[in-house]
Amino acid sequence: MAHFSKLRFLAGFILLLFWAAALAAPVCRAELLEMADTELAAVYAAGYTKFSWKTVGTEDIARMDINVEARMFANIGSLKTGYYTGGWDQDWASVQLGDAANDLVAKGLFVEMGFDTATINSPSARTLNYVKIGTPSMQGDISGTFNSFSGTISGAGITNVSRQNLGTTTITADGSGASDFSMTLSRIAGTNQMGFSFQWGSATKSP
Repeated sequence: MAHFSKLRFLAGFILLLFWAAALAAPVCRAELLEMADTELAAVYAAGYTKFSWKTVGTEDIARMDINVEARMFANIGSLKTGYYTGGWDQDWASVQLGDAANDLVAKGLFVEMGFDTATINSPSARTLNYVKIGTPSMQGDISGTFNSFSGTISGAGITNVSRQNLGTTTITADGSGASDFSMTLSRIAGTNQMGFSFQWGSATKSP
């Protein structure tokens, strides 16, 4: 009987501690609530993002620009994209973005999508031609062994090449007004190269 009383006392003590903890820390609940129009009208922000839509030739182009500055110094062992017909569009090894003394700097970021104008208004047939991600201004080095490179390096005499071996080299973006940089995935050849391609707007290559 004494043993049973001790167990009952212990159970009661544990229950008391539980309720004490529950009363000391009341339960808090959070939920998502839609803001009223008057609340939204009181929120002001400008200059961070910009959305645009335009028609160029046979494509409707949607674009989002983000007003941020990104800096990086990073190493990538291997970068490969676009494997088909027995080869890679991009095959880079021992890649270095920036260096210990100078970061690779991107001023502004953007995401752009090009749709076929002829099918843009048909939900069942709407066709995405390409996706492009990049920056309107980049400064700094990207180094590595470019076993396969597809794209353009303006200023280095490389224009719309496909799966070209550039060897071990450093590509330097000068940060000028024309120093845009982007990666594009395109399903057709036309405005962009088909497959994965990289574009430097103003850069040099050494060696």
